[in-house]
Amino acid sequence: MLQSKNKATLTITTKTNKKTNKKMSKPTVFVVYYSTYGHLRAVADKVVEGLKSTNLVNVELRQFPETLPQEVLEKMHAPPKDASVPAFTLDELEAGDAFMFGFPTRFGTAPAQVKSFIDSTGGLWAKKALVGKMVGVFSGTGSQSGGQESNTLTFLPNLIHHGMIFVPMGFTHDNLFEIDEVVGGSAYGSGSFASSTGIRAVSDKEKEMAYHHGESFARVASKYHS
Repeated sequence: MLQSKNKATLTITTKTNKKTNKKMSKPTVFVVYYSTYGHLRAVADKVVEGLKSTNLVNVELRQFPETLPQEVLEKMHAPPKDASVPAFTLDELEAGDAFMFGFPTRFGTAPAQVKSFIDSTGGLWAKKALVGKMVGVFSGTGSQSGGQESNTLTFLPNLIHHGMIFVPMGFTHDNLFEIDEVVGGSAYGSGSFASSTGIRAVSDKEKEMAYHHGESFARVASKYHS
């Protein structure tokens, strides 16, 4: 009888430990950007800072794989990619708990580099591997009427077909009500304006919103994960 009681006690203890370990684990958020001239990289860096500031999630920075030949990039006067940031992979998409994707707008929608990556996720779709994973989106355009909101809206069908959960930023930051200067971002997510020539740097207010975007996303993802 004593041996049986000890076994029962051991079983209960093991189950309790498993439950405790699950609660203590942090979700891993991949921040994945595509940036030709560095504007979206600057936004991504602030998003990462915001995520890390909460101490609620683990954070990994990645970039979408480039699809343009090097000779074309040189003709575009695009600076070299940061070799210290690895290219995002399908394995990481399957392994991650949540994601924040950032990319510029090409005629109101995502650029070919992002579309190419998403088009390669058919195997994950067949396995239902991404169902229930959370996603936030930040964007960039050359002008204030360049399509930051449409960029996110036209990206949503990709998430919907995978059963992923879009997490908007909402009107949760005062800079979204700014009327004294042009500021990127919207209720859909943070963002920046680069001007048609790309000479405008990401502004301080845009960086503030990007930080807030990461911070707020971490709190939602952590709550959902627990």
